[in-house]
This record gives sequence, structure tokens and C-alpha cells, in this order.
Amino acid sequence: MNKIILTDTCFWLGLVDPNDQFHDASLAIAELLEGNKILFPWPCLYETISTRLTRRREQLLYLEAIISKLNIILFSDNDYKEEALKQVFQFNQIAGCTYSLTDSVIREILKDVNIKVDYLVTYNVPDFQDICNQRLIDIIND
Repeated sequence: MNKIILTDTCFWLGLVDPNDQFHDASLAIAELLEGNKILFPWPCLYETISTRLTRRREQLLYLEAIISKLNIILFSDNDYKEEALKQVFQFNQIAGCTYSLTDSVIREILKDVNIKVDYLVTYNVPDFQDICNQRLIDIIND
């Protein structure tokens, strides 16, 4: 297939935690991701590898095995984090609500026309639908 798939934290949390509400969906989606390049943004990695996960050895080792695969790209947020932080505050002032900083980084990655993204995996579709529609990026959520 060789598609490029950007992933949100909720996918990874669902994948590694059998008690997560999105576990079954994440397992099904993981099968679809085989053979494609997976962009795992660093902010999502920080959220996924929380203190809670590090206390669950089996789940942590499972995640380590997954992210060590050649098709997983740990994607730097260096080019996006400053603008994402500004957007968090600006959007809050304008709309009275906000995206998380991690979601803002993902939004900035999605906006970057120099980064090819074919699909976004998220269970928070409304947070990204506008940009994905503009860039013709399909959202995988189940």
C-alpha cells in the first residue's frame, strides 16, 4: 500500500490498553496499518508513555516492540510546536474553547503541505475534520 498515516494518541492508548474503550477499534485499525508508513508525533508519544503505562510492564514492552518496527516514524514536532502553542491560546480567546497542545501540533502537521499524509487515525474526528477536508486526508476512526 505504502500510504503515510498520521496517528493520534487515542489510537495508541487504545492499542496498548485492553481496558480502553477504543481497544477493539485500535486492534482492527492496526491490521490496516501494516505495510504503510506510520507517523507517530512526539507529543503523542509523551501522552502515550505516561506514568500509568510505565507501571504496566507488559503493555510498555508491547508498545516498544511496535514502535521499533521500521515503518514507524517518530515524528519531530520541532517545526510545529511554537505555532501550535500560539494557536492554543488564540483559539481559546476567539472561540472560548481550545484544542490540547498535542492536538494543535497534529493540526499544524496536517496543515503542512510539504508533509504528505494520506490518512489520520483519530477518534476525535471533529478536532481535525476541517483540515483533513481541506487537504483531502481521510480519517480512520473505526
